Amino acid sequence: MKEILNNEFAQVCYDSNSNAVITVWKKPATSEAYRLIFSEILNGIKDFKAEALISDIFQQGIVGTENRVWMQNDILPKAHTAGLQKIAIVAPNDVFSKFYIESVKNGVSEKCPALEFQYFQELISAQAWVLGQTMEVA
Repeated sequence: MKEILNNEFAQVCYDSNSNAVITVWKKPATSEAYRLIFSEILNGIKDFKAEALISDIFQQGIVGTENRVWMQNDILPKAHTAGLQKIAIVAPNDVFSKFYIESVKNGVSEKCPALEFQYFQELISAQAWVLGQTMEVA
């Protein structure tokens, strides 16, 4: 994996095996840090011609509406234009995560209806989906 960004809020890497930018949030980010991280995600998608974004938001915390709307209306359409085809969100199964994911999904689907969007509770399942594989449930 090639590291794109690693700060106190998140680690962003490019994985050539899955042709994906993978983001693991470490803790809730300030508005400035949130926008920096998503700008670097977009740069990674453009630079590596990544077709997928996997974002582990277990530690991300609650994202303000202004930042969410900016990400879904500005960053993700630009990423889609650059070749992004799939977004996999890894998140806890709680009401806040579900609300955030559905809000982003609904906002993005209006601007980028061809962009595939899936929700997972485990990173390995998200990676399998990006690769077009199915996971056996043990």
